[in-house]
Amino acid sequence: MLMRTLLLGAALLASLSVQAKEWLIDVRTAEEFSADHVAGATNIEFQQIVPQVSKLGIAKQEPIRLYCRSGRRAESARQALIHNGYENVINLGSISDAKIKWKSKKS
Repeated sequence: MLMRTLLLGAALLASLSVQAKEWLIDVRTAEEFSADHVAGATNIEFQQIVPQVSKLGIAKQEPIRLYCRSGRRAESARQALIHNGYENVINLGSISDAKIKWKSKKS
């Protein structure tokens, strides 16, 4: 019984220490993305955000960070994701803002 309790406790601790992947999504066009983007970003045009995020299998609780040229398309995408049940979605704003915020977060 003690061994089973220890194993369950270890499994619980391991599951709590696993962090969800944080998704960085550039919602600009493929052409804009190929010209410049934040390293590690995934490109999904804002009009396709909900079906493509679903297709990637991103859980509704996983952190999603969005950016575009000015922040407007990212905000439209954020609202669409929230409307479809995604819970942890943040608009980082422009690509310039996203580069600063993402770099400082990853340092």
